[in-house]
Amino acid sequence: MSLEKKLRREIFTTSRLLDFCSQRELVNQTGHAAEDWPLVVLKELVDNAVDACEEAGAAPVISVAVENGKIVVTDNGPGIAPKVVRDILDYNVRVSSREAYVSPTRGAQGNALKTVIAMPFALSIDGETLIESKGVAHRIAFAADPIRQQPKIEYVRGDSVVKNGTRITTPMAVSACSKPAEVKSRFLQIARGFGWLNPHLALTVAWDGERAHMAPSNAAWEKWRPSDPTSAHWYTEQRLGRLMAAYVAKELDSKREPRTVREFVSEFRGLSGSLKQKSVLEEVDASRLSLRAFFGDGNHRHAAKLLAAMQKHTRPVAPKDLGRIGEDHLRARFVDAGADPKTFKYSREFVVEEGLPMVVEMAFGFCPKGDEREIVTGVNWSPAINNPFRKLGPYGESLDTYLAQQRASLHNEPITLLIHLASPRVDFTDRGKTAIALHGTHAEEENEEENDAT
Repeated sequence: MSLEKKLRREIFTTSRLLDFCSQRELVNQTGHAAEDWPLVVLKELVDNAVDACEEAGAAPVISVAVENGKIVVTDNGPGIAPKVVRDILDYNVRVSSREAYVSPTRGAQGNALKTVIAMPFALSIDGETLIESKGVAHRIAFAADPIRQQPKIEYVRGDSVVKNGTRITTPMAVSACSKPAEVKSRFLQIARGFGWLNPHLALTVAWDGERAHMAPSNAAWEKWRPSDPTSAHWYTEQRLGRLMAAYVAKELDSKREPRTVREFVSEFRGLSGSLKQKSVLEEVDASRLSLRAFFGDGNHRHAAKLLAAMQKHTRPVAPKDLGRIGEDHLRARFVDAGADPKTFKYSREFVVEEGLPMVVEMAFGFCPKGDEREIVTGVNWSPAINNPFRKLGPYGESLDTYLAQQRASLHNEPITLLIHLASPRVDFTDRGKTAIALHGTHAEEENEEENDAT
């Protein structure tokens, strides 16, 4: 019989917040390995900047600079309010104006700035993130409390010369296994991709003194903006319930006066008129109810009834209404990149998949003086870091398979290829949201124009 004293194990409670700041968790959050994080920072910051400019009704003017080991992104948008910055630093919550809605917007991660701020810490890189907007400088130094195992953020607020727009400066989150030349090449390619996919964007990119500028081809170019009302036809019962719950929770947390079901309905496309609102409300017996009372404790049956009524009294959005990049803009970008104008081909298809409108645009050009292949892929006017078209058609073929069939699979082929998808809801095949599935049907009534095959 053992005389050893028995160990009485304590039950400890440990915060999971620090998991957010580990390399493994950030890979899960962003869907990209650590060596791609400079590209993630670029993509998320420019996504947010362009969306903010569009929401304010301004043609975006954005500069991206890499200097002294830092990434600096400046825009001419409305600026980030101090309260939003404080909310971003609360790692207990997700802060997003996109996540609960269904619409064709660029940024929908919901925690982009949180990951950007955490990345240098996860890679053991010293430095602070500086957010300047509305005359305020927010200096954020990320650390960790080793006892409580949770993030510890040193936050200092001061004055800034940035009165209009936003300027964000963050350490270059470069992994030790990254290759500097490859990081620079891919970084600049992603930056150029924004100019290819956004005809209204004025973009300046600088890397340690090496500077390039892309002027907008059409500053008045229009697409579906983040501020445009969303369509009831884009939601499922679960997604509409998620939006309703988000509104109710916001009211409870901020102690706001409850909004009515009528006010909620009025925010959707085609339902701003009082007669249509009345018809919807009468069908669901909610003429005088608040959204909180109607939704109750999260009863999705009520969400289903409301969704059916809203869809009944509105028309689906046509694919062409999402907007398109356009042949003229892409032709100019291809020629600037060295493509022979005689080889340029453009194709545009309007597609409807499970009731969702989509616009698929493709362009091709042969670059006689080029020495490598360049492929630009994007979703909702944002360039992809990795090719998202890895499952196409009814048999799930990848884009690489199609390129091989066209004898264009080698990286030293002097061609340029662009593929872009616009859709209010994208079905991703992986947790990191880096691969999408496409198997839609053509909207024949809308494909009246003749398209060249790429």
